[in-house]
Amino acid sequence: MNENQEIHIPISTLVILALLVLLAIGGIASPRNEDGRPLLMLPDVKSVDEYRRLAREADKELRLVDGKITATLSGEVDDLFGQTRRAQEVFEQILRISEELDRQEAPPALVGLKEDLNQTAMSYLEAARLTLRWLSIPNQANSEQAQARLAEARTSLTELEKSQWLQTTSP
Repeated sequence: MNENQEIHIPISTLVILALLVLLAIGGIASPRNEDGRPLLMLPDVKSVDEYRRLAREADKELRLVDGKITATLSGEVDDLFGQTRRAQEVFEQILRISEELDRQEAPPALVGLKEDLNQTAMSYLEAARLTLRWLSIPNQANSEQAQARLAEARTSLTELEKSQWLQTTSP
């Protein structure tokens, strides 16, 4: 028997194996859109997709905030301290949302969406502030102001949710 037998693998086989490995890695590591298709993440597409995700998350959080302000204004809880604490937490939550929206730079195509998001967040911030005022000075005028501002914020959020940028799936 010849102990010095060498195994020769053609270069074309190595190239094909390398391409298959790279293809598998690319298929596994590629980001996907909502439909499960691979997404080509050019810098502009990536920035639009990231901002849309931020906008969707802010929209969900503003919906939660709306419910919390509504619950506080309805006076479901008799404990004034508990109501005030929850209203303060809501105010701080909206403030964090607003700060995050301000920090994140929007791509040029989404400047209008950013303006609408900021305006909606500011409406909810004002509604939360007026709710806190109503809790500290509980009279009918303050309650009506807070309710009116909440209705305006809710209308603004409903209009924001009609944006095609929030409704369509990723490219």
